[in-house]
Amino acid sequence: MPVAFLTEEQRRSYGTFSASPDDGQLAGYFLLDRDARRRAMTCRGARSQLGYGVQLGTVRFLGAFLDDPERAPAVVVDYVAGQFGLDPRALAGYGSERTRWDHQNAIKKSSHLVSLR
Repeated sequence: MPVAFLTEEQRRSYGTFSASPDDGQLAGYFLLDRDARRRAMTCRGARSQLGYGVQLGTVRFLGAFLDDPERAPAVVVDYVAGQFGLDPRALAGYGSERTRWDHQNAIKKSSHLVSLR
């Protein structure tokens, strides 16, 4: 992706959270519909289910995946975890798993993100 037209500050902040999302943003980008929850629930284990959900919401919100999904703001992880009835601490270790790359590919192919295809 060409970034020459961006300022240095814009390049540094691209694909990162500059602040925690507010309640409206959480509901708009991180609320998982039935299909998204079903896709996440097919992932094996709480860490993978939560990681999938966090990545899906993050790419909706930022337009990019985080380099490390574990760096999502706690409010995001808590919000997504609550939808699955999971402990937010279940995300620990997800950022170093190969599974996160598989999830990114699956999310890119899903009907939720037509613009990322």
